[in-house]
This record gives sequence, C-alpha cells and structure tokens, in this order.
Amino acid sequence: MNILFVSEYYPPKVMGGGEINLELLATALAESGVEVSVLTSQHFGLPETEQKEGVTIYRKLRTGDNPSGLVENLKRSLIFPKSVVEEVNKIVKKKQIEAIHFIGTSIIAASQLKGFGIPLFATIESYPTLCPKGDRIFHGKSECKVKCSFTEFLSCQRDSAEIGKMKNEWYLKYNAPGLSYIYYYYSQLNEALKYCNLIAISEYVQNLLKQQGHESTAIPNALDITKFKIDTIKNEIAKKEKTKVLFLGSLIRSKGAQVLLEAFQGLDVECKIYGEGALKEELQQMIQNKNLSATIHPPVPYDKIPSLYAQADIVVFPSIWPEPFGRIAIEAMAAGKPVIGSAIGGIKETMAEGTGILVDPGNVQQLREAITLLMHNPALRKEMGKKGRKVVKGLYAEEKVVQRLIDVYRDKTIALSDPSIL
Repeated sequence: MNILFVSEYYPPKVMGGGEINLELLATALAESGVEVSVLTSQHFGLPETEQKEGVTIYRKLRTGDNPSGLVENLKRSLIFPKSVVEEVNKIVKKKQIEAIHFIGTSIIAASQLKGFGIPLFATIESYPTLCPKGDRIFHGKSECKVKCSFTEFLSCQRDSAEIGKMKNEWYLKYNAPGLSYIYYYYSQLNEALKYCNLIAISEYVQNLLKQQGHESTAIPNALDITKFKIDTIKNEIAKKEKTKVLFLGSLIRSKGAQVLLEAFQGLDVECKIYGEGALKEELQQMIQNKNLSATIHPPVPYDKIPSLYAQADIVVFPSIWPEPFGRIAIEAMAAGKPVIGSAIGGIKETMAEGTGILVDPGNVQQLREAITLLMHNPALRKEMGKKGRKVVKGLYAEEKVVQRLIDVYRDKTIALSDPSIL
C-alpha cells in the first residue's frame, strides 16, 4: 500500500498536536510495511527531501512561516492551496499513490485533486473547516452551537478577542474586504469536506461533523507511551519543595493561561508556563503585579516535553475553547501525572473518570479549589496518575491507533499490497 500524507507543517516544524500525531502515524505505518510519503512545507535549514524512519518526506509546499500574524496568514491562504495541487500532481505522476490523506487545512485542495480517481482521506483535527474564526467560541464567550453564516460571523468576530491565533485588532474587526476573504477561505475548506473520507480525532469532532451533514470515523490521536516515564523517586529535598504546576500551550486567551494565573493567587505553588503567543506580555505583567511564583519559558522541542511532565506534580489544561482533542491530557496521564482540565470539547472525552479533575472553563474559583485539593493530597495525585497511565495504554497507544487507521483504509476498498499488515 502506498499512502501520501499532505500537511502544512511536519516535525521538526510543529504548530500543535496534529503534526506530532502525524509523525507517529507515518512512522508506525512505515514499520507495518506501508509505503508512506509526507508532503509538507519548506522551512529554512531543513532538507527539501529526506528519508526518516522509513518515511519519505518532501518539503516542497509554500506557505507562511507561522499562523499567528496577519501577513503570514494571508500568505498561507493565497499560496498554500495552489502549492498543494501542484506538488501532489508531481508526486502522483512519479509514484503509484493509492490514497491521499490530508491533514488540517491541506484539505482545501481536495476538490481539485478528486479527478485522479485516488481515494481521498482527511483527518479533522482542528476547526478551520467548521468555523471561520477557527475556535468555535461564540461571540468570544462560550462554545458555539450554530452552523456559521456570513452574517453570524461578522457579528461574532466583533465580540471576539482573537481570530485563530491572532489578536483581533480593530483593523480586523471592521475590515469588510478582509472579513469577506476570511469567510470565503473558510467556505472553501468547509466545501472540501464532501470530497473526502473523514476521520475525526474525537467523538466530539465526529458529532460536529454530523451536525453539518458529514459522516466520519472517530480515531483518536496516537501517543508513544514509551517516551513518557513515571517519576517515582522523590528524595527528602523534593518533599520540601513547593507543589509544581505545569502549563503547556499557546499563550493566547482561548488557551486559558490567564485563568490559571488568577487561580494561583494565595496558593503556595510554583508554576512553569511553556509557550509563545500574543498574550505573553500581559501574562508576564500579571506575574509581576501579583507577585506570583510563576515563570514563562519558550516552547521546547517535542523530545524534551516528557522531562517537563516528569518534573511536574500537577498538569493544568485550562482551555476556554472547545479543544478538538486533549493531547496535553493524554501526555500527562502517560507520564503518571494528575490533570486539571476544562470540561469542554475533547478534553472531557480524553480525561477518563479518576484521572484528574474537570472544572468549568474560565472558572477561577473551581480551578483554585482543584489545585488546592491536589496540592495537599499526594496520595490522590499518585492514584490519579496510575489510573491515567492505564487508560492511555488501553486507548491511545500508537500501535492500536494505527491498526484502526489501517482498518479504515481497508474498509474503503483500497487494495493493500501486503495483506499481512491487516
């Protein structure tokens, strides 16, 4: 079997859990005997073509360097779709591709690539195909329950602090041509759904797709559990230290780091925040003004992430927006750490009962009480961590997720070149 994945970004260029999940899937599929290629974007210092762990990586696509600035996002929307069509055409002419699998916004090229007669798949792991703002936060306040229209979008975005990972500045809120273009781009993404066999990364996303008339198969993100070791040794010095709290994620309002800092007031805890984003300066000011025991650090390469979990006592996942999945939660559980997460979107789906504490999104008091409870109860933290690791092994181990993906390919009547991988 010969699969071509198409993704705007791919490790070491990582923008979120989608790229991490794709690398795990691609590598595991290659180990199973599937011929795997990944078409992704060019980035300075990375080879244009390379073979890594059995996966052929083509860095040929043209796009913006990141999704957090206006100019970069405009560049992405203008040149990326055309680039996907051109480069997929070149690869299909050279290789006998049996399935094209889009990740994220690369699905926008589906309508122009359907003529190959090759089955098209798409993993829906974020919201650009379902929401022009990309976050599904209705008027910047609560989880969206409607299918968007242009009129609704205009009203909604003016009340929102962010559009995607960008700050919603005044020149965006009242920019009619710009807003029209954003909605047009969303419409193209939404239209592309009908050309693909859809894979949702959670039952939550699966239900959203169904509300818009699209059937899909729910396959969660995969995790290489072996990389997340449980830190079971605690020396006497460590016992005297403050409880360590960890936050990982973009520093934007929808991720909730500001809620976490508010909850710290009056608590004798130490917090480490890893991320970048438009809210960084405001968060730094909060730490200084409130004299909080918290520090902000730049993101680290993914292979360094397990060590951050190992050093933490509690992992907090305080998103205000409905996360499509809950990668932070399953990573923390794999590391044997308790999770405090927002009861919204895919987070409450990934956090099985007894693996942590769910709180209402944006509720400072509930978050403070949850931190206080775990802070004073090491035995409960250990019990939650133990159960969390068991849950992750049963549901998210990469070999199990990969087998489910292979089953989907098979069920869509793709002839596999090596039946033994079934």
